[in-house]
Formats: sequence, structure tokens, C-alpha cells
Amino acid sequence: MRKIDDIFPSLKLVPAIIIATIFAIVLELSGSWVTMLIAGILGSLFTRTSKRAFLVGFVGVAIAWTLLFAYLSFSASALEIADFFIGLLGLSGMGMLVIVISVLLGALLGGFGGLLGRNAVQLIDEALHEPAKESAPQQQTT
Repeated sequence: MRKIDDIFPSLKLVPAIIIATIFAIVLELSGSWVTMLIAGILGSLFTRTSKRAFLVGFVGVAIAWTLLFAYLSFSASALEIADFFIGLLGLSGMGMLVIVISVLLGALLGGFGGLLGRNAVQLIDEALHEPAKESAPQQQTT
């Protein structure tokens, strides 16, 4: 049985981030923010360290959500809606803060999804491919 790491190629940081961004953009279409964990997990399959997996998920989802909010700001007046919600807290004129916090939360979801995916792959690979330990019968000395 092959290792999971043997199935997916190890990519450099930028191509892995691009792949995670594409996964995040596609999964955004589902309308559920929870799918950003899945985008991070899928992006982490192309890295080999936990640090890079977190970074790939974090940056990939941050780029995807920034693109989404940029599109919504130009087409659907997202900034005015954000200004309204932040105005309810008495912080009028700081609608961009809502968008920045949303992007950071999404990026953290992607980062922790990447960390979860990388560590799950390592755990599964180690558990399935651990060499069988044969214990020889011990002789008792008298």
C-alpha cells in the first residue's frame, strides 16, 4: 500500500498556495464558511511540513476571501453593509474592519485546516506503514 505522501507531489510554497486558493474559491460557492477547513486540508496535501501546511491554508484562504470581498464591494455594496453592522456597535465609518476580521477568521480556518490535514496524513502514513515487529520468544536463563 502506498503512502499518502507518495500520491500527492511535494510542491514549493507558491504553487501550493495557488492550489489552496483555487480550492477555497470553488468551495466558497457552497455558501458555507466551514468548507474553508476542507480547502486548507486539500492544500496541505501538497506540502510535507506542518508549518508550510498552515501557511498554505492560511494564505490560500485569505487570498480567496479577499477576492470575494473585493468582488462583493464592487458589485453588491458589501462595504455599506459592513458599515451598517459596525455602526450598530457605535463605530461608524469602520466597515472595513468587519471585512478585515472576516478575512482573518477565514484565513485561520484555512490555516488550521491545513495543519489538521498535514498531521492527519502523517498519522495515517505512520500507522499504516509501520514495520511489523516480530518478537522472538525469550529464553529464560536459570
